[in-house]
Amino acid sequence: MGPAPDPDPAARLLTVGEAIALAHAHWIAGQAPQAEHICLRVLQAEPDQADARHLLGLIAHAYGHPDLALAHLRAACQPATAPAAYCSNLAEVCRQQGLLQEAEAAARRAVAADPALADAWNNLGIILQEAGQLSASLECLRRVAALLPGSAQIHNNLGNTCKRLGDNPQALAHYRRALELDPDYAPALSNLAMTLGDEGRHEAALAAIRRAIEIDPLMPQAHRNLAALEGARNRPAPVHGHAAPLSAAAATDDERARAEAEALLQADQYAAAEALLRQALARGTPGVALRRLLAQALRQQGKLREARAALEQVLHAAPGDAASRFDLAEVLLALGDFDAGWREYRFRYRLAHTAMLARHVQRPRWDGRPIAGQTLLIHDEQGHGDTFQFLQLVALARERSGARVILEVKEACLALARRAGGFDDILAAGAAPPAFDCHCELMSLPLALGLRLADLPARTAYLHADPERVAHWRARLAPLPRPLVGLVWAGRPDHPRDRQRSLALAELAALAQPGVTFIGLQQGDAAAQAGTPVPGMAMECLSREIRDFDDTAAILTLLDLLISVDSAPVHLAGALGRPAWVLLPFVPDWRWLLHRPDTPWYPSVRLFRQPAAQAWQPVLTEVADALRADAKE
Repeated sequence: MGPAPDPDPAARLLTVGEAIALAHAHWIAGQAPQAEHICLRVLQAEPDQADARHLLGLIAHAYGHPDLALAHLRAACQPATAPAAYCSNLAEVCRQQGLLQEAEAAARRAVAADPALADAWNNLGIILQEAGQLSASLECLRRVAALLPGSAQIHNNLGNTCKRLGDNPQALAHYRRALELDPDYAPALSNLAMTLGDEGRHEAALAAIRRAIEIDPLMPQAHRNLAALEGARNRPAPVHGHAAPLSAAAATDDERARAEAEALLQADQYAAAEALLRQALARGTPGVALRRLLAQALRQQGKLREARAALEQVLHAAPGDAASRFDLAEVLLALGDFDAGWREYRFRYRLAHTAMLARHVQRPRWDGRPIAGQTLLIHDEQGHGDTFQFLQLVALARERSGARVILEVKEACLALARRAGGFDDILAAGAAPPAFDCHCELMSLPLALGLRLADLPARTAYLHADPERVAHWRARLAPLPRPLVGLVWAGRPDHPRDRQRSLALAELAALAQPGVTFIGLQQGDAAAQAGTPVPGMAMECLSREIRDFDDTAAILTLLDLLISVDSAPVHLAGALGRPAWVLLPFVPDWRWLLHRPDTPWYPSVRLFRQPAAQAWQPVLTEVADALRADAKE
């Protein structure tokens, strides 16, 4: 885990029991850094405090640190009076690490301490199943089914034990019962498929396994089961994430083409990379890795439909390739295929470089169904612009769910979000929320709501500036001649595509024209460029006076127009219902779609697109002409 922000300073005055309760509230909400910080503070005062050790073990396990998880959980279970739940969790982590003897001992200790703890019996049943003690496993899992008759997971586990016992009819009955309880429970579908295959019912088996992969394409066991089922029908098994065996010469050619294509992509030689990759694929090489690169080359040239086809070919061969699924999500969304795009976008935290950013909320994700009488936590993610954009869906989520909605957003967006409404309670990110039943990320709301292009905009002018800030900035701007046109020429430097989207202020010289006052709103290091005047441009730079987004919102409310590269102020202007013109690169971010001069997200926003990669001059000429035309009107 990385460094954690300091939680509420009042936490320093809490008793140990109160601190642990607060840490648990943070953990339930998926706020691992805050929970971890509090637990470590507790251990400074009491190094063997079992509750803090236990929670630290759960956090370490969730973020893929099994050795640290085991160390904490073993310490938590050292006292003879350790709670049954702690021993049960130790048992499960031991099982996952192949330590079956220690796992069984911990699970038996858990059920002895609390015979009514269903999780402990379930863990013991699975441990015994893996240890080959099948009759004992069956007895444990039947006890769990009596305690939790509505659990799809338990019936799936019972089915697994029955299958190992050779009782296929009973296994099928349990898998089907699991799917009655949860039709989208992918592990039960996968297991059902294999049992149907054993019974010789291959068509039904293939239908079940393909449905399991459709629900969770990143489940490795499902792909192995699909290969086995297809192999049983004497069909060649598909490739799963690796190429079929090649001759030495073909493998060398494949590696050479891959290396050359990667070098061309690094040099922005996308057309040359495409030609090389198509030539290599035409030679008949298996091409999973080459098709990934081809999709990149096509996407960077704006050939999104061809990129989609290449990515779909990759995923036909390697359905568990999370990076390609995320790339496909962005391509689909840019093409306006929201139905498929949002489904793929759900894998954004399953990539190698994003897994540590995942928020492990200990409550189920809302799936769009009515949950009247329950509490739904909606929390933001990613950048400030994303928050401003997707806040328009919060009120719709409250209406659709019928739930009491708690909205959690970054501190920088809190005041603006509070004035937007559409929720029942609001808090800053990092604050422990009250109890809740379900959660949903802001950018998962489109999937839950089944959002389509025709549904946009969900709300217009849903953000509002602070009246006191507006009054302050009205006085500040009053002496300046109109029209007042805001300028933002660079985005966040660490954005992966910042080189394509950002400009230098000097490049905007074409916009300068008599009678127009430009207002510099740029933040960050690029704001210093305003110190070098652009010939002919009347510029008033406010960068140093802007304290936060509330100031920016107040200024945007008073300006006649914002001209900006793709950055957070654009989304803020659109959410405020203020006019904004966006300078877009040839291959823009997915949310701006393709070719159109407007955006369904914000009716007040107009788009100006590069006609070719790095071709800013035609864009700036078009914007300058439009600005002159507006001035004449």
